[in-house]
Amino acid sequence: MEDKLKKAIEYWIDYQIDTQSKLEKKYPPNPPNDVCKTAYVKGLSIENSFGPKVGEINELFETEYEKLFVWTHDKNKNSSIVIDVDLAVKDIPFWKNIGSVIWMAMQYAHAFEGISSNWFEYRWIYYFDPEKNLSEQKFFNLDQFDELYLKSGRIIKATDISNLAPEIEFMLRDDKAYTALMMLCNSFLQHYICLICELSKYPYHDHLSEEPEIWKHATIIPNMEAAIVQACRSVEGILGEPPNSKKQTSVIKHKEKWRELTGIDPDSIFEKANMSYWDFYYKLFFDLRNPSAHSYGNINYRLEKSKTVQAQCFAAIVVRDYFHNHILDLGEAQKKLNFNLNLLGRVSENTSTIRTK
Repeated sequence: MEDKLKKAIEYWIDYQIDTQSKLEKKYPPNPPNDVCKTAYVKGLSIENSFGPKVGEINELFETEYEKLFVWTHDKNKNSSIVIDVDLAVKDIPFWKNIGSVIWMAMQYAHAFEGISSNWFEYRWIYYFDPEKNLSEQKFFNLDQFDELYLKSGRIIKATDISNLAPEIEFMLRDDKAYTALMMLCNSFLQHYICLICELSKYPYHDHLSEEPEIWKHATIIPNMEAAIVQACRSVEGILGEPPNSKKQTSVIKHKEKWRELTGIDPDSIFEKANMSYWDFYYKLFFDLRNPSAHSYGNINYRLEKSKTVQAQCFAAIVVRDYFHNHILDLGEAQKKLNFNLNLLGRVSENTSTIRTK
């Protein structure tokens, strides 16, 4: 009896091992791979004013390692972005995936208005077949409840992405641009401000930041500290650290670097702080960043919201002008990324619809 039980257990274990082995062979768990190299972008949908049929898949644009398509997967449902990923991404030091680039370009284009941490996530599909609808696809990494929310998220036009071509191309080309904007986005996630109002010259605004009530101050200090540190890192990624102010030759060279990289005259006035950009540059690093980055067990109770706003506005201006100084024009950027102009020409700019043909 014991021998039979022992043999039965052994048989069951061998069967499980064999079954698991066959499953892993058919559905290898390390995408991208030969049978799982298509990523469905969760959190972003494309409206259907370009008149697609169910099962239609249209190339949108491509990068060195990724080719993006607009896929119409279900009747009378918004289309989605799917990405064919080159397996070579596993062999490069860092993969600036296009999902993160598009997300940051959209935050930048909208002045970080309503920014949230809902990134555009990749959900990998085995043996992708555009003729099958979304529910028929076999996914690798669907989290609990993902199936309920796969089709939810931000709804835009295909042309909205194409209009971001200059920023997308620049971030793919330039690591400084990608890193600086990443840090700035994180700063706004930590401590949101209405950048449009803060930098506007109009005398009246609804969304200017105000100092917190005294009973709220303690709870937002960590967020303000994190926002300042990330804003400083954003500036540092483009301009580097300030030189020794006593070495005039280094100061002159560094100011020239400012002009070359951003077009900003460092001696002009940064109105938000009522001092020169150059003076605030030092203030950001030594008076704001250092106490925020190194507590030594002390509470940074002198930190004011206004100082955090100044740091974020300063970083936003540096990033903005760095982008403006180096991006390609729209047509050139679209051409470099091989945007599908035929698809873009089918998009109606006056209407939006979920209807399919």
